[in-house]
Amino acid sequence: LRIAIMSQLYASLFYQNEVTEIFSDRALVSYMIEAEVALAQAQAQVGVIPESAATAISNIAATAIDQIDFDALAVATGLAGNIAIPFVKQLTAIVKQNDEDAARYVHWGATSQDILDTACILQCRAAMTHVEALIQQCYRTALAQAEQYRAQVMIGRTWLQQGLPITLGHKLARWASAFRRDLTRIEAMKSRVFTAQLGGAVGSLASLQNQGTAVVQAFAAQLQLSVPSCTWHGERDRIVEVASVLAIVTGSLGKMARDWSLMMQTEIAEVFEPAAKGRGGSSTMPHKRNPVAAASVLAAANRVPVLMSSLYQSMVQEHERSLGGWHAEWLALPEIFQLCAGALERTLDVLQGMQVNAENMQRNLDCTQGLIMAEAVMMALAPHMGRLQAHHLVEDACKTAVAKGVHLKDVITELDQVKVYFSAAQISEIFKPASYLGNIQDQIDAVLQEAKGEAK
Repeated sequence: LRIAIMSQLYASLFYQNEVTEIFSDRALVSYMIEAEVALAQAQAQVGVIPESAATAISNIAATAIDQIDFDALAVATGLAGNIAIPFVKQLTAIVKQNDEDAARYVHWGATSQDILDTACILQCRAAMTHVEALIQQCYRTALAQAEQYRAQVMIGRTWLQQGLPITLGHKLARWASAFRRDLTRIEAMKSRVFTAQLGGAVGSLASLQNQGTAVVQAFAAQLQLSVPSCTWHGERDRIVEVASVLAIVTGSLGKMARDWSLMMQTEIAEVFEPAAKGRGGSSTMPHKRNPVAAASVLAAANRVPVLMSSLYQSMVQEHERSLGGWHAEWLALPEIFQLCAGALERTLDVLQGMQVNAENMQRNLDCTQGLIMAEAVMMALAPHMGRLQAHHLVEDACKTAVAKGVHLKDVITELDQVKVYFSAAQISEIFKPASYLGNIQDQIDAVLQEAKGEAK
């Protein structure tokens, strides 16, 4: 068997079951069998091999997976350099046991990379179905949460410092918008990436003489994959594109996890991951409630760029077929898929069950004693005295408030330069965080409207 990329003990923390199964040894061989059957059927359709041979190969292959000797396959793979060579030998032997004539036509005219690349694309398509479904669920949940918390005012932070007021709904709308872009990217790449591979030894399909083009078209049709304009053995942009989209998804999830883990800090305590027995505890500190989902997502966001680096380097290949670069994909791509799917599953769990502490959000808005509203005061004064003068006035008032340990509003209210333009009641209104949210509600509406437009 292939060496497991990750211990089963850690699988429940980082991976997602269905996608992990798609990249299992058994599933890989099943997809290779599917490719071989499609090849035989396509060649029979064009007239390259007898119809009877294709039918026999198809019928026998239906149960061939249970006859594959995986232990022998693992040993032979280490000697052959790829799994396809010993796999074809085993499949041919299985067919031969039932139909000696049909066995002559197994893997007719193809090369190892044709079967492995096509199987890989079939894996990617199947796995992407689960990834898309998870993104759709995250998208819908984030939209619902954005609507629910659109008016829940909280502090917006820049450079890890308190900035200006926002709403929790705005943060969630931004996350929802990212999910929507993920779905758009996936849809846009499908016709390019989910493409059959069939080129023979050097990409010319010389073994099929003048019927290569027809066989490629029939082969792709059998598998419901796009027809390549030319062989892509040495051009790995398709593999890198699908992985890159997954890396973008994982990176966005990492940003979200970073946010909610910071919001879970004891001193902040604004948002919490769902609570459950045995979740987020500490082996020594009974009081702990650790952001375990965030830890998993952030680990994936840390790991995937390293794997992407391997794939980008693997694009530099020699001539028609590569030595080593192609092989590196076999390790990197499955793990990228599994980590992305696992991160999505954990993010969905948090989005669906996150707990919001509105009181702490208000406490954090108040903790600077009005300093977060300094820009609001400055912009209110700017039309009367100019932006620069207003900036200097408010900046000095902030320093005074900090030095005296008083609320900024108290300092501002006593300034003669301010009394000329605003009453105490008007100043109190300026200092309300909810009065300085800009076009946040318009942005939330736009994100929600985008989703409604797509649903029509």
